[in-house]
Amino acid sequence: MHSLGVKLVEPGAKLPTKMTAESAGFDLYSAESVEIPPTRCEPDGRAEVGRALVSTGLVIELPLGTVGRVASRSGLSTKANVETGAGWIDSDYRGTVKVELKNFSSKPYKVNAGDRIAQLVVLPLVEVEVRVTTEVRETSRGGGGFGSTGS
Repeated sequence: MHSLGVKLVEPGAKLPTKMTAESAGFDLYSAESVEIPPTRCEPDGRAEVGRALVSTGLVIELPLGTVGRVASRSGLSTKANVETGAGWIDSDYRGTVKVELKNFSSKPYKVNAGDRIAQLVVLPLVEVEVRVTTEVRETSRGGGGFGSTGS
């Protein structure tokens, strides 16, 4: 079994936790209170999504050969329409982990210190090298994308 090194660097920081033994991800907690503004419709019809970077107060040392995927919590997504944004942690990153939260609702969303805000899934990486080629293997899908395999 690999270990996840976690340094608490802010007051209010909490260790990541798994809510059940079979959970894929560790819950990440907010180390601060933040209000995320709602999504606004601009006069030109564009939507301006409300967002905030929320500190976990943690510096994480991932095992070599892994990457951390910071993902939305299903409850926060379905109940409040709040999702995570940029969500990857490289194994050599040693800064404070912050979670980009996007509020797709029409109301401000209040995050309190200690709230579960995202989940961290640790994934293995495969080492690859990039090589130039003149041909690629054909597949039944070919170049089809963006709904080409069904709705």
